[in-house]
Amino acid sequence: MAACFAIILLCKLVSAAPPEAENLYTLADFDAWVGAVAFSPDGRTLAAADGAAVRLCEAATGKTESTLAGHADTVCALAFSPNGSLLASGGFDHSVRLWNLQHRGDPLVLEGHRGAVMAVAFSPNGRHLATGGIDGTIRLWSGATGRHLATLAAHRTWVNSLAYSRDGARLASGSSDGAVKLWDTETPADRGGYQELAQFEAEARDGEIRSVVLAADGRWLAAGTRYGIVRVWDTATREPLAALAAQPADVWSVALSPDGRLLAAAGSEWKRPGEVTLWNTATWREPGRLPHAGEVLSLAFSSDGRLLACGCWNKSLTVWRLAPDGK
Repeated sequence: MAACFAIILLCKLVSAAPPEAENLYTLADFDAWVGAVAFSPDGRTLAAADGAAVRLCEAATGKTESTLAGHADTVCALAFSPNGSLLASGGFDHSVRLWNLQHRGDPLVLEGHRGAVMAVAFSPNGRHLATGGIDGTIRLWSGATGRHLATLAAHRTWVNSLAYSRDGARLASGSSDGAVKLWDTETPADRGGYQELAQFEAEARDGEIRSVVLAADGRWLAAGTRYGIVRVWDTATREPLAALAAQPADVWSVALSPDGRLLAAAGSEWKRPGEVTLWNTATWREPGRLPHAGEVLSLAFSSDGRLLACGCWNKSLTVWRLAPDGK
């Protein structure tokens, strides 16, 4: 089996940041842990969860531009629509809020999940908003109106992460049941939902799936697990491509640069200094790690791949400037 695919297990920790990375700024004035971050498509705005609110910052400087208040409990998921006019936020209050950033006012409130909403993702064409919750379901909504379209009884327990492929033909979902499911978004299933294509199982020692990303061309997917391993699978053959040692404990978030060259994974042991591990996706080699004072919970690349935002448990947010070639 080892001759059929490459499994790369990188166990040596690299404490220093790669020379191509620069700590652009750190904001340490949040009211709560920063469990979600997202850049606007034009790269000018950075949204970050701040307790039950969402802080909108100037991406280049970190200066606060405005605050969106409306959730009744902690915000833990954020996503901009493809044209940047809408921002979706999911929270512990069981709701999704759809904020119109061009015509500020009360957001649309999308309800239906039984429990916290852990993940939100817009399809690349903006037609669909997918949301995942601790009730094990994926709910599909109109990206324009917020109208509920379908509910997928997707997993046995928490849906922690959702990711569309760049062409929108596939959706990946990661769950605490230890599985990643791949969905066909173009072939309607019963009741108007997506058709399940495949399921990928983490190994028992990995624990829960915390986060997922899909390659731009949909050929592979990566999943961060509870016990420090990032699993990478070929979506066509369903064979493992790599097993990457990221952290000694939870990999809370994974993110892929827009050009697909760089995979980032974040986490740490509970309440200890954290770090972000970077890999070159062509070789699965590790160029280095980005150290943080707190456990890193959330990651997001800017649309040009130059900036990487990292939200932390210690109520801080750090933005790194990366090399333009993604090394």
